[in-house]
Parts: sequence; structure tokens; C-alpha cells
Amino acid sequence: MKNKEKKEIQQKDQKELVGQISKIKEELVKLRMEKQAGRLKNIQLIKRKRYHLALVKTILKEKEQK
Repeated sequence: MKNKEKKEIQQKDQKELVGQISKIKEELVKLRMEKQAGRLKNIQLIKRKRYHLALVKTILKEKEQK
């Protein structure tokens, strides 16, 4: 993930971040189901989504502490 994308995430408010977390979780569930069914070609997508989820959660925690 590029620095520009990280800065865009940091500029969002807490409600948007919570919404984004739930969206990413749904996408992860779909990707895992596709993997189990053997339809997922690029398994790296799961890893990227997990990284993105962790990043958003970290930024949300930082905002809550302020």
C-alpha cells in the first residue's frame, strides 16, 4: 500500500473507518469461500485484505486514543 493511500485512510473520520472495517471483513469472507471452492486464482488477495484491515484498525485505535 502506498503512502498516499495511507494518508487518505488517516483523513477519514471514525464512522467511515468502522464502515470500512466491516466492508473489508465481508470481502475477506467472500475471498475465503472462493478459495475453499477452488475459484480464487490470486491467493495473495487474502493477504492484502488482511494487511489493509490491520492498517485501518490501527489508524482507528490511534484516533480513539487522541
